[in-house]
Amino acid sequence: MRLKRRLQILCLLLIPFLVTAGCLSPPLSPIKLGTNLWPGYEPLYLAREQGYLSGDDVALVELLSASEVMRAYRNGAIDAAALTLDEVISLREAGLRPVIVQVADISNGADVILARPGFKQIQDLRGKRVGVEATALGAYMLSRALALHGMNATDVEIVHLEVNEHHEAWLKGQVDAVVTFEPVRQQLVAQGAVILFDSSMIPGEVVDLLVVRESLLKSHRRQIHHLIDAWHRALEYLHQSPEPAAEVMTARIGGSAAEVLRSLQQLELPGPKRSSVLMSGKPPELQKQAEALARLMLEQGLMQQLPDLSGLVYADYPSYETDH
Repeated sequence: MRLKRRLQILCLLLIPFLVTAGCLSPPLSPIKLGTNLWPGYEPLYLAREQGYLSGDDVALVELLSASEVMRAYRNGAIDAAALTLDEVISLREAGLRPVIVQVADISNGADVILARPGFKQIQDLRGKRVGVEATALGAYMLSRALALHGMNATDVEIVHLEVNEHHEAWLKGQVDAVVTFEPVRQQLVAQGAVILFDSSMIPGEVVDLLVVRESLLKSHRRQIHHLIDAWHRALEYLHQSPEPAAEVMTARIGGSAAEVLRSLQQLELPGPKRSSVLMSGKPPELQKQAEALARLMLEQGLMQQLPDLSGLVYADYPSYETDH
């Protein structure tokens, strides 16, 4: 009887622990974040290499082009993505609900329209073959460049190329010009390509972002904040130790550390304080910028209607008073 009584008491003592254990939620799967090759996204991989970004919280998915990233996002193969602001607006028009959780960079010359030697201005492209990734940023860059010079897409022969095809198409003479970006930009300029137009000519319009599905904002809040913190830790490391950081980046981008650093000079990488300014306010500065860009895209025929941009910028972004 004593043994039976002791077992009963033990079971009573264990009940709260068993109930608590039964109520615990299973661990959340990591956020799958898709990227293409672009210097402005490399702090993600630097963060992973330095141990700032945990694969248990955020799993990076390497894809060949921005078009592939957008397809993967549309198909539900990834939960988050590294995309440009115009690409995010296009996803919103398609009825999807990406939410911006971090500004990666602002392009200030890294995105370009390159042409063969002898071409001197955008008007020289009339009737010529222009390679462009038509479902991504390239379409916007080309449209803006043509419009600013009194032309439109019907004035050139569009050759649809994803970014991983740009270099080979150039070498084979399949295009007279190409809308591209780093690291292809440096490669083609070294082979004689001339710059007709770049993102510094449309300041503030080419913005790269990290976005997450709206449905994950509450359930994966900790992972999202881990991503933001890891991003800024990587930027701090890049700022304090540029050569070692660039050496790490060469593993994916290729070239030398010096070339990587040169490509980064064409970008503004907002630190914590600048990020807070862009992401906060009522409405946030980035929200106003997106709405202006959406109107411009509609005017240039890149969209059929203005999308719902409500809640586009993450409302729970951490507050930073200084860049560290």
